[in-house]
Amino acid sequence: MVIIGIRRLLIWALVAGVLYSVFISGSKGFCPGGIDADGGFIDAEGRSVEQAPMCVSLALRPSVFVYVGIALIVLIAIGRVTKASDERAALKTLERAIRGAGLLVAVALVVSHVWFQLIPLEQFSSGSWSVFSPFPLGVIDVVIEPMTGP
Repeated sequence: MVIIGIRRLLIWALVAGVLYSVFISGSKGFCPGGIDADGGFIDAEGRSVEQAPMCVSLALRPSVFVYVGIALIVLIAIGRVTKASDERAALKTLERAIRGAGLLVAVALVVSHVWFQLIPLEQFSSGSWSVFSPFPLGVIDVVIEPMTGP
């Protein structure tokens, strides 16, 4: 029965990792300005400018630390199962590990997405900025580049 529990833990850990990979991605962007009727660039206030406005692009991607956390949960649980006094204690440990891995992924998804959505893109146009991501739950990549022409 313990072998079945270990197999179940491994399958659920794999499913948790796949779900995290699928649902952690996100992106958003902002370009203050644009292109006028003559093909020149305009800034956020609509004034004609020589240089292209800077566009900001943010991307949310998975963090390796969540995968490491899932692996640690599995390894620690298997280690405790080998030292368990009886089958009931071993199965209880495996069940807790399944819940722990699921909780880790759920918290990582919720915190990362909420944090990502709360980042105001307008702050990046000022030239001075910083992004604090919910380390180690998700990674936020910031790309600032000039707007391309038509």
